[in-house]
Amino acid sequence: MVVYNVIPIHSLEKVFPDGDPASMRIDTVTGLAGETVSFQLAYRVEDMVDAGAAKVAKGMDGHSSGRVCGDDERPTLAESAVNDTCVNQFVTRVTVSGLLSAHAHVRAVRLVHADFVAYPGTIDGAYISDRSGSYPDLLQDTDGWVAFMPGQWRSLWVDVELPAIEETDEEMEERTSALEFAFTRRDGAEVARASVEIHRIPAQLPELTLQHTEWLHADCLAQWYGVPVWSDEHWTIVERFVRAAVKRGVTMIYTPLFTPPLDTVVGGERLTTQLIGVTRKRGVWSFDFARLERWVAMCRAAGVRQFEMSHLFTQWGAAHCPKVIARVDGVERKLFGWSASATDPADGYPDFLAAFLPELDRELRRLGIAGDTVFHVSDEPVSDNLDSYLAAKAVVMPYLKDYRIMDAVSHVEFYESSACEHPIPADDAIEPFVRAGVKGLWTYYCCAQTTDVPNRFMAMPSYRNRILGFLLYVYDLAGFLHWGLNFYNSQYSMRPINPYTEAGTPEGFAAGDAFLLYPGPKGVPEESVRIMVLEEAMNDLRACRLLESLAGRDRVLTLLRDGLDHPLTFADYPHDAQWLLARRAAINDAIHALSDHALRVTA
Repeated sequence: MVVYNVIPIHSLEKVFPDGDPASMRIDTVTGLAGETVSFQLAYRVEDMVDAGAAKVAKGMDGHSSGRVCGDDERPTLAESAVNDTCVNQFVTRVTVSGLLSAHAHVRAVRLVHADFVAYPGTIDGAYISDRSGSYPDLLQDTDGWVAFMPGQWRSLWVDVELPAIEETDEEMEERTSALEFAFTRRDGAEVARASVEIHRIPAQLPELTLQHTEWLHADCLAQWYGVPVWSDEHWTIVERFVRAAVKRGVTMIYTPLFTPPLDTVVGGERLTTQLIGVTRKRGVWSFDFARLERWVAMCRAAGVRQFEMSHLFTQWGAAHCPKVIARVDGVERKLFGWSASATDPADGYPDFLAAFLPELDRELRRLGIAGDTVFHVSDEPVSDNLDSYLAAKAVVMPYLKDYRIMDAVSHVEFYESSACEHPIPADDAIEPFVRAGVKGLWTYYCCAQTTDVPNRFMAMPSYRNRILGFLLYVYDLAGFLHWGLNFYNSQYSMRPINPYTEAGTPEGFAAGDAFLLYPGPKGVPEESVRIMVLEEAMNDLRACRLLESLAGRDRVLTLLRDGLDHPLTFADYPHDAQWLLARRAAINDAIHALSDHALRVTA
């Protein structure tokens, strides 16, 4: 005799085979109209004897988390069945019923092996582990099939897309409804059932006003899927990844004017992915913007609101040029790259930019996106690069006066010297920029933000990912940047990686840093736990903005600081998923009360 255990739990618990999700049990999930809310169903099959003993030891009531196969008599140890049964006998099919069942999406949370999960000597106490192993991260559709594992916990990820106010029919006026999950064996016998109440607050989740970019790497998609760059197959795949990013809160897309000069070993190069056609004939430059026009149309159709042009100079100092492929007097060749100086007129790059940037400006205006476009000089320059950064910026400034030039810069002297008027500091270096009063400040994190501050490594608990939303609100930031939506290379692009088997590489990136989306079969992206939790963070921010519009910023800050004896900062926040969930519940309750009051007054 066996027990099929199914326990609804919140979204911030990472379920490991030997974990104990019972203490994370939930009964209700609450969200705003138009919000995607998520939770999990932890499941395993176990001996009835073991299950009974566990309930006694933990004081569980045992009334409905699973259903026993067979009669209700407690078996003896000799009757234990799990270990004597072929594991494929525990395959079930899950079906969902209830008013919101058509809005629910169920996926399996898969374990992903990671050899490299943390940087030795640079971790804090808020990691799940610093050791290689398998971490729950990949979300995969299973067409409803669920394989219970004897004595090992797994989980299903459930998203519910709550209907927006304008989409609501009369049935949805009922604010709370149950989702029922039934698990049946192949022979049709029901073996487990779970239920979660879904509470929809009748107030619309507002649009995300934060500018949010996760860098899309078009070359990695062509490389993984083995399709020619900018072939129809490549365009189709890129569009799917763009749409997946926008669905989860990305508003701005990294646009490869030329092959991005990012994460490339000095002297090496990445697969060419430039959108701009370049020709020089008898010393005269001309540019083909057809691919850029197609890119902009595709992104706009997918819901992209802002565009960031790829970096005009190399990473970490702006000393050299991006790779530029051009047709020169009828012959295609690499015109610029590591061998060319960024600013020496003898190497020709300043003259090239003098011809190109005015033409690009005209094209961006023609396409209607000039006001929603930002430019980059060089990624992550440090103090020693200040002079080279200034020299490179001086080359482009005459042509980009009407655009924001933004860069990931964590040394405040770049701002104080006016080298970078729109700096984007890392979240562990943000305080000097806050004190300097930078207007429209953004932040970012990457592989270097390993202690204290938020990040999304697989080895970190999910609350450390989700706390970002509240912190973005507290600091009243204008944007968030991350470099890795889908980077499937080792550091410096020395070699391609398989993200399904090598989520972190000893060459430089801890698991979870380089990508949020997996390259699924047939060019369809597969999501991660981390991108779903990041969406929850952005939804927390949106909920805070809604409450601010109803009750003022001070009311929101009071709720976020309730019970704390210190300010909420990027380096100091509660390391507690339950605290975070309770703060969002308080925000929801305040919105609900104010919305109900407004409805009563209107009536």
